[in-house]
Amino acid sequence: TRDRWWSCTGPPVDMRAGTKILIVDDSQEFQLLVKTFLAEEPYLLLSAGDPLQATGSALRDKPSLIVLDIGLPGGDGWMLLDRLKSNAFTRTIPVVVVTGQTKPGLADKARIKGAAAFLPKPVEKQTLLATFADILHPPAPQATPGLRTPQT
Repeated sequence: TRDRWWSCTGPPVDMRAGTKILIVDDSQEFQLLVKTFLAEEPYLLLSAGDPLQATGSALRDKPSLIVLDIGLPGGDGWMLLDRLKSNAFTRTIPVVVVTGQTKPGLADKARIKGAAAFLPKPVEKQTLLATFADILHPPAPQATPGLRTPQT
C-alpha cells in the first residue's frame, strides 16, 4: 500500500511511525551513501531525483526533513528551495542543502533562502548525523533565572 515504505533498518513499516527524511539528489550514489549512513538510525527514507518528484513527495509524504542538492535536472535546487519555502504546506519543513559546488557565498545564500543547514560534499557521516539530530531533536530551551511567565 501507499502507507508502507522500507525503513532503513529492515522490513516495511507504517509510514505514520518514525521520522521521514526526503533525499533530493539526482545522484543515485549520493542517495545510497546517505541511506548507508542512516542504516542504523530510526529514520524512514524517501528519495527524489528532480524538483518535480521532490515537490510531489514533500506535499504527499510530509517529511520531517529534506536533504537537497542544488545541482538538479529540470530546475535547480535553489528554485526548489524557494518553492518549498513559499508553499504553506511545506514552508516549515527544515531543508539541509548539501552540494559539491564550491562557489563562495553558497552557505550564506542557503541561509538567506531559508535552509536550516548547509553541508559541502563530500559529507562525513558524523557531520550529517549531528546536523540531522540538531535539527530534528533540538535541546529544550533553558529557563532564564528570574524570568516570570504568565500563569493561566
